[in-house]
Amino acid sequence: MSSNRLKEGVMMKYFERWLPVIGLLVLFSGPVQAESAVPFTESVVIFNTVCAKCHEAECSGRLSFDDCYEVSRNHIIRHYGAAADKLWLQRELYSILNYTKEQCAYYPMDMAIPATKVWSGEVLQRMSTIPKRNYFVPVGILAPGQFRIELEMDENVRVTVHLMSEKFDMVVEDCLEPTEKSLHIPVTITEPGDYYFRLYPRRPVRINRLAIVEDGEADH
Repeated sequence: MSSNRLKEGVMMKYFERWLPVIGLLVLFSGPVQAESAVPFTESVVIFNTVCAKCHEAECSGRLSFDDCYEVSRNHIIRHYGAAADKLWLQRELYSILNYTKEQCAYYPMDMAIPATKVWSGEVLQRMSTIPKRNYFVPVGILAPGQFRIELEMDENVRVTVHLMSEKFDMVVEDCLEPTEKSLHIPVTITEPGDYYFRLYPRRPVRINRLAIVEDGEADH
């Protein structure tokens, strides 16, 4: 009997020691998952390829969460049905909309930008929507000058390509047909700043490589 009591005492002490940690895990398990890097990147890509069609450059100041969240939530579900059962996604899309309207800029993405400005298909996949394969990629700071966008794809699929500044100034807006699964698009940058690449394919297609190359550099 005393042995059982001793075991119970040890177990109780062990439980008491870990109870605060267990409580924190239970309390934050939902939000931690919702706010991890992968889903939030997903939210930004969704917003900037789906919602931005209507809300880009809407700079009317911050929304009131209490007054507008329910209206915005219904609007989000109506125009992006995949968010219907994802409360975390609804809230993140609302937060991104708030930022966009208040800052009049794209929401910053927590994605490393390669110094070479060359992205592999594996990296690009994290910045695309499923199943449509719309892409939204931060390409970092570009100085004034001549550049070209190089694209390599799985198939010859007609695509709409955008390159724009963080303040929504459109530099490239073309609908193009690739040749031999690749595209080279000339770009003239007149204002220094952060830029973003966006692509809408006519049907889902995987991009195997994206590069922003200074004019005059050899193809890689």
